[in-house]
Amino acid sequence: MKLLVLILLGIGHMVVDMHGGSIPVLMLYLRDAFALSYTQVGLITLVSNLSSSVVQPLFGLSSDRVNLPWLLPLGLAVTTVGLALTGIVPHYYLALAAVFVSGLGIAAYHPEGSKIAHFAAGRKKSSAMSIYSFGGNLGHGLGPIVGNFFLGLWGLSGTLAFLAPGLITAAIFYFLQPKIMSSTSEARELWRRQKESTLENGAGKPAWSWGLFTLVVLVVFRSWIQYGIVTYLPFYYTDYMGGDTRVAAILIAVFLISGAAGTLLGGPFADRFGAKRHLCLSMILMLPLFYLLLQASGVEVIIIVALAGMVLISTFSPTVTMGQQYMPHHIGLASGLLIGFSIGLGGLGAPLLGLFADRYGVELVLKIVAVLPVAGLALALLLPRPPAEEAVPSATASPLTKQS
Repeated sequence: MKLLVLILLGIGHMVVDMHGGSIPVLMLYLRDAFALSYTQVGLITLVSNLSSSVVQPLFGLSSDRVNLPWLLPLGLAVTTVGLALTGIVPHYYLALAAVFVSGLGIAAYHPEGSKIAHFAAGRKKSSAMSIYSFGGNLGHGLGPIVGNFFLGLWGLSGTLAFLAPGLITAAIFYFLQPKIMSSTSEARELWRRQKESTLENGAGKPAWSWGLFTLVVLVVFRSWIQYGIVTYLPFYYTDYMGGDTRVAAILIAVFLISGAAGTLLGGPFADRFGAKRHLCLSMILMLPLFYLLLQASGVEVIIIVALAGMVLISTFSPTVTMGQQYMPHHIGLASGLLIGFSIGLGGLGAPLLGLFADRYGVELVLKIVAVLPVAGLALALLLPRPPAEEAVPSATASPLTKQS
């Protein structure tokens, strides 16, 4: 396992997703600045997900055909500039456009980063992917904290403060790009030869496509749950429970940072007991946690939100690894589908939930989200066993294997 490469990729993942993680806090300020409805707030989430997630498979397809390491620094720079502009534009629709641009940078980073993490992984794919994923989920958790700090100090113009960490990290990746590529060159060459050999033997069509389809739908439901919590739990806390806006932002951070911790636990658990079992257990545990959340008050809310984030988001790296196993010769596309496309489709539920919130209240939204794990469990039970680890390129006879 190329630990230093994975840590560096995880840091970049943290910074790029920190921008996306700040969107829920930004929405609280944008709602007040532009007098937005719940539906308009949900539209911000939708636009962010369309650009940051749904288009990721296009970057993944390109990444499978040719190495595109420059997407890492470019993605960091674009998402930073886009978010910086979001807080200083004078109109709601210009803010939506800036959010869209920021999302494109996120979409550019993820498939290439996931592909390089795959080559740096060695045998323990889920464990290695959990290191990379931990950075992203930690970034999502830090986003509300950093955003709350910047916006609390300078109002909406505080988004300009994101330029410092984002552009510095982009510059670091630009200068370290050759070292990242050289450290994974042997694994990439092995993957390329095995892919070409498969195509020459007439077996180039992706296997396990129905398993991948089921997994994508499962991640859509998981993402719908996550975005339902991240988008509407703050408003449930402020509008229904009468809580403070700053505490509501902390709830988002607690949920996402706990999820990052869950990511580190989820990868090794899946390597030992199987990703399918892990997914089933996660969906089962979410049901009582949601019930307790709707009954809780005070400090209990923070504890339950932390547990929910850890349980739900711990499935992140195992689902990415399963997708890459289902499509071993198209790992960039698989990563784009699992990290991007399916998560983006899950985000489509945010404005739909906003319609219910506008008409029936935000409490109903949380109740709707609370029953979605039932669908997730049903889909997890339908997942076929992924191909054996030996079938995954770079997991066999690779120089990286000896280093794991």
